[in-house]
Amino acid sequence: MATSKDFRGCFGAYCPPLVCTSGWPNSAAIHLLRLLADHGAALRYHGDFDGEGIRIAAYVFDKTPAHPWRMTAVDYHAAVARISHGLRPGRLTEAPWDPELTTAMTGHGTAVVEELVADVLLEDLAAAAQLYGMACGR
Repeated sequence: MATSKDFRGCFGAYCPPLVCTSGWPNSAAIHLLRLLADHGAALRYHGDFDGEGIRIAAYVFDKTPAHPWRMTAVDYHAAVARISHGLRPGRLTEAPWDPELTTAMTGHGTAVVEELVADVLLEDLAAAAQLYGMACGR
């Protein structure tokens, strides 16, 4: 994924709260996400558009009250349109939050890693930061 360093570079000390697990979240990460949600945090999750990314997302959504963050078929189509080619997505399983997502990924046959859409995610965070009155150095 785009690292927390990428986001800190834009927002500095005003970065909205962000948790980067870099792959499968361990039990400590799941516990942290649950605690954040219990204290009022709205959890959003974004991962790679590949087979493993879909399985990780389903796991996070099952274990926490997180919601998809740009993880729909529409988002996939927008992301894959930005790249000329990519790796195969690997073994795909159904995305319980959007049944069309796996169909779209199977049809196109291309994985999209988070780093390729980090700018879009940064724009979302910038909008959230402005909403909460935070400054952004962009």
